[in-house]
Order: sequence, then structure tokens, then C-alpha cells
Amino acid sequence: MFSSLFGTGTRAAMLKGGLEENSRTQQAIAGRIARATQASASDFGAALAGAAGADGAAAQAPEVDLQQEMVSLADVQLRYEASAKLLQETYSQLRTAIRSNG
Repeated sequence: MFSSLFGTGTRAAMLKGGLEENSRTQQAIAGRIARATQASASDFGAALAGAAGADGAAAQAPEVDLQQEMVSLADVQLRYEASAKLLQETYSQLRTAIRSNG
């Protein structure tokens, strides 16, 4: 009986899996943003020191579109919040059903 309420194919399990996936995606995007901003800061410092040369340009990480990454981060955050509310509602419905049948 409990597996039908909390098993892998249930709404609660799917929402929980979605939350976990959104969390991993959010961490990946945040990591890319952090690396890009650190690279920008170090590039700026190197330019001020006059140390930016051909070797420094070749060793840089690939370009990250910060605006696109921030949009992606906001999208994932909205999806996470929506999934969390749906999961909270699902658990509330389960509690109500258990209380009314118990």
C-alpha cells in the first residue's frame, strides 16, 4: 500500500525527482557563472597590470554568455519553486487522505 503512495511511479516521486534535477541544473549554471565572473575579474586585473599577452589569451576558459546563463538560472529557479509547491500540495493531500481514512 505504501509503495502505491510513495513508490517510484507516483506523483510525489516524480516531483521529488524533478526537484533534484532542477537543483543539479541550478548548481551547474551557478558554477559556470562563478567561473566566468572569476575569469572576468582576473582578466581585468591582468589588463591593469599589463600582463595580458598572447599566452594569457590562449589559456582562458571558453566564453560564457552571462546574460543567457542568468536567464537560464531564473528559469530553473521558477521551475524549482513550482515543483516544490506542487510537491507540498501533494503531501498535503496525502496527509488529508490518511487522516480521513484513519
